[in-house]
Amino acid sequence: MKYKMIAIDIDGTLLSPLGDVTPRTRAAVHKALEAGLLVCFATGRNFTESRAVLEAIGHYDSAVFVGGAMVIDTKLGATLHRTLMDGELARRLCDFFESRGHAVLAMQDTGHAGVDYLISRGMPLNDATQRWMSVTAAAIHREDDLSHHSHQHTMRVSIVAPPELIEAAQRQLLEVFGTSIVSHRLVVPAYGVEVLEVFDQAVNKWEGILHVARRHGIEPREIIAIGDDINDMPMIKNAGLGVAMGNANPQLQAAADQVIGHNRDDGVAVFLEELIDHHMVERIDLNEQPSH
Repeated sequence: MKYKMIAIDIDGTLLSPLGDVTPRTRAAVHKALEAGLLVCFATGRNFTESRAVLEAIGHYDSAVFVGGAMVIDTKLGATLHRTLMDGELARRLCDFFESRGHAVLAMQDTGHAGVDYLISRGMPLNDATQRWMSVTAAAIHREDDLSHHSHQHTMRVSIVAPPELIEAAQRQLLEVFGTSIVSHRLVVPAYGVEVLEVFDQAVNKWEGILHVARRHGIEPREIIAIGDDINDMPMIKNAGLGVAMGNANPQLQAAADQVIGHNRDDGVAVFLEELIDHHMVERIDLNEQPSH
């Protein structure tokens, strides 16, 4: 089987444990591009939080952000697709978290809202949250009561907290909201951040990846997906070749077609080099007008 597209998660996959792009990884991504492979990053970050990574890797094309809620042409800065959260659901989620003493982070469609996050006012932000906002240069606006906000531009609701509080909050969250939501508990070791994020049930990275693939006439079986955490599960299960990192969540490794090296050992770079060297890539013409 030859592949035309590869979707790559960022944190824990493309990035090293230190949170940077290694020279070998950058070189391998460009080797894949030169071979004609469509490289699409698929991340839980938004565009603002991903800018430094895109600059470090030196690749600007269609990418999937906010866990699949947004697809953006990063070269033009143009939104190609977005899935917003229902306002009433967002208000209920904010009430759920705020009533339990958590500062809520409501991620916004930055282009329309003018900020990256709305954050509960009057509740202290823990060190991990402040560190993440500082590192990514995210623009925030504090709101008095997010449980009564319109949420016309909200795509995701999340909290950042110590592991024991995240575990308890997720358990209670599922008891209250059941299958009306999708929730992920994620760890970003490079920044010491543990996050509980909640989406509309229709949102996942695979749906965003398919939006990009359809624009280039690429079939699911012609896609490789690489990831490391539980929010990568839909793309790992549905891609033609689902690949888990050596440092990936054990559940993801069990679901993957292949497990590759650890991100501390340039696992993505080694995989891409072998992929090209074994001629498993079919060139696509990126100059053709995408179909809509």
